[in-house]
Amino acid sequence: MKLSRRSWNNVIIFAVIIFIAVIQLPTLIKEKYGTAPSQSTLSTLLPEQAVIDQLVLPEQHYVRLGADWRITGDDAVIHDDSVIMHWATLAGTPVDDATMAKLKPQLTHPVSVEIWLQAYDEPVRVTVYQLPQFWLLKNWQSQWLAVSVEPTYLFPSQ
Repeated sequence: MKLSRRSWNNVIIFAVIIFIAVIQLPTLIKEKYGTAPSQSTLSTLLPEQAVIDQLVLPEQHYVRLGADWRITGDDAVIHDDSVIMHWATLAGTPVDDATMAKLKPQLTHPVSVEIWLQAYDEPVRVTVYQLPQFWLLKNWQSQWLAVSVEPTYLFPSQ
């Protein structure tokens, strides 16, 4: 069956319409049935792919020695780097300004933590507040994060 020039034009127009529809279909499905991005998505405490060289807690100072860690003042090498991993992977729910204004009277005893990262000249200074239900931490982007963990998860001596 031989198609005329007009028929080929119609086939091309129809093919272009089908092609556009196929490209737009995922977007249309997401808009119609997808979930809207929530403001309560987790934010990380440190930049992605950050590698910690030193972790300065109020009662301990961890220093990297190759692949191992040691606490300053101790000669023993620490083989359990779970505390460092906790800080490296810590993420929390961002806290908005209105909520921070409500929480401000409860923020009485700040704790400062310094996290030295590879390829950074200055440490990341994290301000930490312990509230009855959660921890409040200021991340590397100066954003407040709410994190619900046990005290020993962040500060092993507590």
